[in-house]
Amino acid sequence: MPIAARDALEYASRDEFLKLYAVLAGGWAATLVGTSIAGSALNSLLRLVGALVSLGGLLAVLVGLVAVLHKVLAES
Repeated sequence: MPIAARDALEYASRDEFLKLYAVLAGGWAATLVGTSIAGSALNSLLRLVGALVSLGGLLAVLVGLVAVLHKVLAES
C-alpha cells in the first residue's frame, strides 16, 4: 500500500517526532563537542570531561534512535 509523500512528511513532522529529533541533534552535537574537547585538551581533567560529554552524547543519540524506531513500529 503506497503512502503519499505529503502524508509521510506530515507523519514525520509531528510534535512527538520533533522532540525526538531534537534529542538526536543534541546528542550528535554533544558527541562532536566532547570529541573536540577530548582531542585538544592539554590536561587530563579536560580530557575526562570531553570523554564524558562525548559518551553522554552517544548515549543520547542511541536513545533517540531507539525511541524513534519504537514509535514508528508501535504506530504501524
